Amino acid sequence: MRFKLPRTYKLLLALALVAGPLYWLMFTEDGRRRSDLFLLQILGKPSFNIGYDRLSGAVTHADIEAQFPKIDFQCVEHRSALGDEVCGAEIASFNGLPARRALLHYGAGRLTALRLDYRRHYHGLLTQSLSNGLGQPSVEAGGSTLRWRAPGGIIVLPAGQPQSDANAALMWLSPALTGDY
Repeated sequence: MRFKLPRTYKLLLALALVAGPLYWLMFTEDGRRRSDLFLLQILGKPSFNIGYDRLSGAVTHADIEAQFPKIDFQCVEHRSALGDEVCGAEIASFNGLPARRALLHYGAGRLTALRLDYRRHYHGLLTQSLSNGLGQPSVEAGGSTLRWRAPGGIIVLPAGQPQSDANAALMWLSPALTGDY
């Protein structure tokens, strides 16, 4: 017995095989995120995948350089409330989310603050990811910021969708800066 598929069925199956992945890449949140990550990696920017539980005031320059050898951090002396030195680098992503830049602030050679500038389109996904990993945040500053307690510090994020890319930033602050813990 010879089995033959109808021509219409073959056509629909071929269309589904081509259109299905394209639909996923273009019209779903996860597909767009993965497409953005792929394009940013193609452009040569490195990933900065850091565990929030590994951030603490004991982290040094050497620790960061050893963990992220592909990232070329540019450091300058800059005295501020966050420390006396700041190091920055353009990045493609952090923890699987498309990003723009990472800024690390050091005081006396130790990490005091970390700012991760992300793509504001992914704010909701970042908020959900932090809530899944660290629990529900407290709402601070009159409802304008969300705050999570991480094992080695505090993570702060805007409460609502940022209005501009300049406001789309996650901040990690060491207990030495916040007076917490």
